[in-house]
Amino acid sequence: MQRSFRPSPRRAFPASLTRKPLCGLLAGLFALPLPAAALSGMALVLPNPPQTLQSEPVPAMELEPQLRTQKRLIPDLLEKAKLDPHPVFIFAERLEGRNEAATVAEGDAELRKIDAQLYADKIIYRPLDDVVEARGPLRLERGQDVITGDALYLKLTDQVGYIEHPHYTIRRETSLRYSGQPTGAVTIGPIFDSPLAQRKTTTGYGQAERIDFEGDNQVHITAGTYSTCKPDSSDWYARSDDIRLDFDAERGEAKDGTLYFKDVPILYAPSFTFPLNNRRTSGLLAPTYATSNKTGLDLTLPFYWNIAPNYDATLGVREMSKRGLQLSTDFRYKDFHYDGNLRLEYLPHDQQTSTDRFAYSYAHQHRLGQGVTGTINWSGVSDDQYWTDLSSRLIQTSQTQMPREMRLSYFDSSNWWWGDVQTLRYQTLQTDSNNLVLKPYSLAPRINFNARLPTGEMTEVGMMGQFTAFTHPTLVQGQRLVLYPQFSLPLETAAFHLTPKLGLHLSEYNLTQQGALPASQSRNVPIFSLDTGLVFERPLEWQGQNYTQTLEPRLYYLYVPYRDQSNIPVFDTAAADFNFAQIFNENRYIGNDRIGDANQLTAAATSRLLDPATGAERARFLLGQRYYFSGQKVLLPGETARGDNYSHTLMAANAEVLRRTYLDAAWEYDWQQNRTQRFALGTRYQPEAGRVLSASYRQLSNEVEQFDFAGQWPLSSRWYAVGRYNYSLRGKQLVEGIGGLEYNAGCWVVRAVAQRLEVATGSPSKTLFLQLELNDFAAIGSNPIQLLRRSIPGYGRINALSEGSLLSSE
Repeated sequence: MQRSFRPSPRRAFPASLTRKPLCGLLAGLFALPLPAAALSGMALVLPNPPQTLQSEPVPAMELEPQLRTQKRLIPDLLEKAKLDPHPVFIFAERLEGRNEAATVAEGDAELRKIDAQLYADKIIYRPLDDVVEARGPLRLERGQDVITGDALYLKLTDQVGYIEHPHYTIRRETSLRYSGQPTGAVTIGPIFDSPLAQRKTTTGYGQAERIDFEGDNQVHITAGTYSTCKPDSSDWYARSDDIRLDFDAERGEAKDGTLYFKDVPILYAPSFTFPLNNRRTSGLLAPTYATSNKTGLDLTLPFYWNIAPNYDATLGVREMSKRGLQLSTDFRYKDFHYDGNLRLEYLPHDQQTSTDRFAYSYAHQHRLGQGVTGTINWSGVSDDQYWTDLSSRLIQTSQTQMPREMRLSYFDSSNWWWGDVQTLRYQTLQTDSNNLVLKPYSLAPRINFNARLPTGEMTEVGMMGQFTAFTHPTLVQGQRLVLYPQFSLPLETAAFHLTPKLGLHLSEYNLTQQGALPASQSRNVPIFSLDTGLVFERPLEWQGQNYTQTLEPRLYYLYVPYRDQSNIPVFDTAAADFNFAQIFNENRYIGNDRIGDANQLTAAATSRLLDPATGAERARFLLGQRYYFSGQKVLLPGETARGDNYSHTLMAANAEVLRRTYLDAAWEYDWQQNRTQRFALGTRYQPEAGRVLSASYRQLSNEVEQFDFAGQWPLSSRWYAVGRYNYSLRGKQLVEGIGGLEYNAGCWVVRAVAQRLEVATGSPSKTLFLQLELNDFAAIGSNPIQLLRRSIPGYGRINALSEGSLLSSE
């Protein structure tokens, strides 16, 4: 308590202060945690207290007795301070004022209140109105905000007032969501708010003629600038006569604004909005620029419309120098019971083809209640070459089947059965006249039913049912009914499992346009399987590390008697891929038109290295092979029966071979031909975010042999290189090549990425992406982020590497 009566340790009071008793007394008492309202009460206990504080000199010896007499008042003043949750403290070289009316602090003055500090040459505080005024060079610190200026008027509690000629730093913690982004140049965040939203800090810097505070989190900037760059490196900024920052809605709005980069104006708009986080906000988005040998100079001007919290749309005007003007819209909506997305593109007159061209897609999911869900997935394009001419994305340029599907599903609340009704047909794109694509059958409709019901501690009964009507303009049509009741006796412990299973696969066909095939056919195929496995483990020390090693052998026996199925048409069936998942399946075909005969045993073993402390898997090794006790009789049209008594051998491994270095390998070997049927080897080194190198080799019989190298790596503290090189050894050509540079200046990033993509038409697509991203504001140009994430495993945005949620896993 005695220290409370000493001058503030932050500054030394001048000697003349000791000759001003009331001023010196109050300066000392203001260092105490006392409310300003208590000052008048304190003055009343002084002998003959004046109504107005004076600065007339008195003998110094009178000061000390007065200081001692105030000690007994401290408990009373502290009690009053407890009644005020927001006390105000004032420090200065000179203080004067009226009781409970105004206090004037001059000379290195300072005012403090919870979450706010004000420093100025002169401060006037009016406690009844809770208003503070300041003159001279001043500095206001409020929360994490720092604002300097020449004059201030502010109602402290209401946060209403102004500062003249300010330089400001305004920092807020805002919500951060990444559930999706609207199409366009500006990364303005997700469409819909998530209850699991993270938080981030957004900081704005700038200067202005005046800043008006219009309540908590409401800032109005007059004739000023805004940037996320620090004042000493203002590489970019927006200048406007009228800027409003709404931190409640987490968005900014500017009128008659110009965007500057390196003091050069690059964009003007009469009105625009920008995010103060990644929340949606309506407005004209920054244009996107691209260049391609298919479209020429490609410019898109998007407008984002935040219709409602659960509705939005992005409207785009795209001008292609080689194609013409294209219009597009991307409309999204979401509700508790439904959500969907509608995309439309329309090119009225393609200058290259002299035709109107369009594309559309519609996806909708509706939760109707009581376990019923409806979905729609409908898409189409005007012509076969639409994607290869107008898109640079591999997933679209290789797309040949565009689905048009409707489905109604039901899931029982007890989770023991479910069913659905589905209709499906396709638009088939013939992108290569030398390799025509067969149009699939349409489902009109397909009805599925599945049930699995435990009947006791060791028994389980299941049923699969399906009815499908297949239609096709040129091939055999018909209806197929499938029933597959099953019964199993699973026995499982921590050390082993044993599951015998018996089922009867029943099928009925009624055909039209069948030609020489019987119009009506039926088939019944009994299926028996026995699945068993063991788990062994032991401690293991390797390279100074302790592990738990497991050995998990597994045997799977399958018996399916032969049934002649040569007269049954093939509606939706194909040979399954031979891999570790398929070798434990009951049928070697995908679909129900062929049930493969089998008398075979699958033997496999898995070994794992586990961290004994955490249980994390550090490595896994797999080996498997199938042994046949009888020859193959059931075939698909054009299929050749196997001639050996055992399958190819499958081997696979994945491990963290070194710290942050991962290896994946898969090998399928044909012992009859003494050759590798399929081989894949890949490795990835990723010591930290933003540093990743990967290489892989893939071989598939005599059809595919490719090398693939990709990476992202810093060349310096600011420059990063990105690239991918995917080369086909069989075709002796580059499948996809990507090369680019990224520069991170702290508050902005520039990216230049070139892509060369081989497409089905034989004429490669070449695209150049140029993007300037202004942190927490806008991104101008063509966005290569999705391309880099798809092509470079582990790619991370370099201006967000310190925020885990913004890495490539987002």
